[in-house]
Amino acid sequence: MEEIFDQVKVFFELNPKYAYLVLSIIFFIFAIGNFLNKDWAIDPANSTQKFNYEIFGHTIFRSTKGLIYLLGFIAGLCGFIIHLE
Repeated sequence: MEEIFDQVKVFFELNPKYAYLVLSIIFFIFAIGNFLNKDWAIDPANSTQKFNYEIFGHTIFRSTKGLIYLLGFIAGLCGFIIHLE
């Protein structure tokens, strides 16, 4: 299993554009999950997120978190486009 992870690490070191693409796809999936109100994407992960969830409420918390993931998607996509050869 460690050999597979080493091969993946070497692949992403040689081709950073695909690392940006994978990260942007992950951010996009989480953004869609937040906007569609899916529990797996909205549940607060730590005490700070739980505090913000209690202060701002469900709708604002999930919308803000979704926008942050959407910005991560856009940044990853820009990184992918910039590294195209």
